[in-house]
Amino acid sequence: MNKAVIFLIAITLSLKTFGQIPVVSTASRDSNMVKQLFFAGLREKMADNYLMAVSNFSKIVGMDANNHAAFYELANANIRLDKLPEAEENIKQAIKLNNNNQWYYRLLGEVYKRNNKMPELVEVLSQLIRINPENDGYYFDKANALFLSNKSEEAKKIYDQIEIKFGESRDLATARKRLQSNGSASESDIVKLLEGNQADVKNYLYAAGLLLQKQNYPEALKVLSKAQQLEPNNFEVNLALADIYRKQKNDDAAFSALKMAFESNDMPLTEKVKIVAALFPRIDQPVVAKNLTELSKIVATQNPGDAKALALYGDVLYQQNKLKEALLQYQQALKLNDQVYVVLEQIINIQTLIGHYDEAVKVGDEALTIYPNQASLYYYMAYAQYKTNKLDQAQNNLKTALQLDADNKSLQAQVYALQGDIFINQNNFNQAKIAFEKAIGIEPDNYLIMNNYAYYLALKNDDLTKAAKYAETAANAMPTNSSVTDTYAFILFKQQKYDLAKTWIEKALQNNTYKNGVYLEHYGDILYMKGEKDAALLQWQKAKEAGNHSEVLNKKINEKKYFK
Repeated sequence: MNKAVIFLIAITLSLKTFGQIPVVSTASRDSNMVKQLFFAGLREKMADNYLMAVSNFSKIVGMDANNHAAFYELANANIRLDKLPEAEENIKQAIKLNNNNQWYYRLLGEVYKRNNKMPELVEVLSQLIRINPENDGYYFDKANALFLSNKSEEAKKIYDQIEIKFGESRDLATARKRLQSNGSASESDIVKLLEGNQADVKNYLYAAGLLLQKQNYPEALKVLSKAQQLEPNNFEVNLALADIYRKQKNDDAAFSALKMAFESNDMPLTEKVKIVAALFPRIDQPVVAKNLTELSKIVATQNPGDAKALALYGDVLYQQNKLKEALLQYQQALKLNDQVYVVLEQIINIQTLIGHYDEAVKVGDEALTIYPNQASLYYYMAYAQYKTNKLDQAQNNLKTALQLDADNKSLQAQVYALQGDIFINQNNFNQAKIAFEKAIGIEPDNYLIMNNYAYYLALKNDDLTKAAKYAETAANAMPTNSSVTDTYAFILFKQQKYDLAKTWIEKALQNNTYKNGVYLEHYGDILYMKGEKDAALLQWQKAKEAGNHSEVLNKKINEKKYFK
C-alpha cells in the first residue's frame, strides 16, 4: 500500500476549500459504489495516474449518466492525457447537466485556449460573466479573447463596460493601450505591447504565456528573463521558468528555478504540495529524488508549526526508503496534531518495517483509542504482535480488521496472508493453506503472497505441482526479485528439474544485492545434482562467507556432498 501517495492526497484535499472545487454529487443507482469510484478516481488523479482516473470516472458515468461532477473530473484527466477532443466532449456534457457551475466553464475555457478556439472562448467567458458578474477578471479575459480574435472594436466595448461597472484602474489603462494600433493583432504584436510597460511583471508573464501556447520556448525565456531582472524572487516568474526548462529537458535549470520559487513565502503552500505530488512518480530518478528532497525540506523548514508540511517531507523521505529520517518527521508532525490518521498509520508502518515492534504496538494502542474503526490499524498491530510471538492476540486483531473493512480487497489479501504466516508458526498447516488460498483468490496479482505460499508448500513437500505453478507465475511477473526467483529455483530443484532450476537461481544471484547466503547455498545444491561437485563446493563456501552458518551447510562443506 503506497501510504506516501495517499497522504499527499489527504494534504492536497485538506488544503483546498470546497468553495473552490465543484460540489460532488454521487446520486446513482448504487451510491456507495459511485462514491468509492469517485474518491478512487481522485486519488489516482492526484497521484498522476490519469489512465486509472479515466477508468474510474468512466465507470461512474456509465452507472450514472447524470453525474456532472464525474464528467468534470473525466475531462480534467483527459486534458492531462492530451486528449482534448474527449475532454471537450466530457466537459460539455457536465455543463449540459449543470450550466451554472463556473468551474465547468473555466475548464472548457482551458480546452478552447489549448485549441486556440478564440470565438468559442469568448462565449465561455460570456457565460462566466453571467454566473459571476462581479469578477472583473472574466471581463478582461473576454476582451483579450476578442482582441486575439481580431475583434478590437468589440474588445473596446468590453473595456467600456469594465469602466462603468468597476471604475478606472491601472489594469484597464494598460489594456486599452493594447488597442491603440489599428489592424489585426498577431502574437508578436501583443508580446511587443506587453513588453512596452517594463515596470509590470504581470505583462511579461502574460506575454510568456502566449509564447508558451505556441511552444516558442526561446522567446518565452527571453521575456521571463526580463521579468526576473525586475523581480528576482517572484515565484510566478520562477515557476514559469522551471516549466520551460523542464520542457527543454534541462533538469538542472528547472530545479534551480523551482527552488527559487519554493523559497518565496508568497508562494502558496497548496501550490508547493501540488508540485511535490506531481514529481512523485519520477522519484526513482536520482536527480529528481535529490531535488525533491530539497524542495520538501524547504517546505518543512518554512512551516515548522504545520503538521502537514512536516509530514510531506516525511513522505518524500519514506519514498526513498529513508525510514528513520521519515519517522522523525512524522513523529514531529504527530506532536503538532495527533488527529491526522494517516500520520499515525505511517508511524506504525515504519516502526514495523525497522523492527521496532513493541513501539508499534504501543502507538497502535494509542491510535485505536482515537480511531477504533480503522481496519489497517488492526492489521499493523497484528503484524507487530506476530513478530513478537503474540500469536493469539495477532489473530484476534486480524479478525477485527476483516470485520471492519470488507471492501478493501488489498488489505483483505494482506490480512489472510498474515493469518497464513501465523498458522504456520502455530503448526496448523491446513488452516494456513486455507488462508493463503483466500488471499490469492482475493488478489490474484499479488505475487509476493503467491511466492510465500509456494515456498511454504515446498518446505512441506505438499503439492509441489501447485507450488511450482504459483512460483512460476510470480517469477515471470517479478524476474528481478531475487527472493521470488530463488523460490522458483528451489521448487524446480525439488522437482529434480535441475537445468531449469540453474537458470532461475542464476537470475536470483544476478539481483542478489544483499549477498544472501541462502541463494548461494541453493546454487551449490543445484550444481551438485548436475554433477558439478567442485563448483558446488565453491558456492557453499561462498554461502558461508556471506553469513550462512547452518549446520547442514557446514556438513556439506566438510563432507563435500549434498545433504537435505
